[in-house]
Amino acid sequence: MLLPTTTRLRSLAALHLSNSVAQQAKNNGGALQESSGGDSNVSTDVRPIGEKIKENTKTASYTAIILAGLGVTGIMFYAIFRELFSKESSCNIYSKALQMVVDDPRVQDAIGAPIKGFGETSRRGRRQHVAHTSFERNGVPHMRMQFYVQGLRNKATVQLEARRDSKGQLEFRYLFVQLDHYPRTTIVLADNRAYDPTPDRAQSGFGNLALMSNSRDK
Repeated sequence: MLLPTTTRLRSLAALHLSNSVAQQAKNNGGALQESSGGDSNVSTDVRPIGEKIKENTKTASYTAIILAGLGVTGIMFYAIFRELFSKESSCNIYSKALQMVVDDPRVQDAIGAPIKGFGETSRRGRRQHVAHTSFERNGVPHMRMQFYVQGLRNKATVQLEARRDSKGQLEFRYLFVQLDHYPRTTIVLADNRAYDPTPDRAQSGFGNLALMSNSRDK
């Protein structure tokens, strides 16, 4: 009767020991996980320092190229926007002048309708941009332009000069249409040269030279 009881006690002891070992192993595993989780911020990059510097330099170079490209693109868009939508742009001046030429009855009778305008023509017959020049006179911005019109019967050359008036509005200093066929008549659509501001003689070098010449003669 004592032998089965002893065997049962040994079995219970072995079972208790195995449970204790499993619990201890479980605790140790959790501690290892916490330890590894706490060290997750430690860098695992073991590359040489020279290679890291080279890669960082390459990244900075790419960033600089991208920023430079964005800057150039922004400048181009600004120039295009200004050229297309500014009242004093060559495109708007050309459009306004061409509309005046097309609507003028004298031009219609001289070269025939419909009338179309175009710029310079290359040697291969390709029509290029409208020739124009910007400058200042007496501190006022001016633009001089030349283009061509063709009607049903004849052609003509348009010459103009645009500027700002005293109110800051765009006006034509002159706008002429010269017929290319005989007798090469000039049709005046606008002529405001009589309203040019008088230049200050004190600021004119030629005026000072004239005064010096008169004083010497005396």
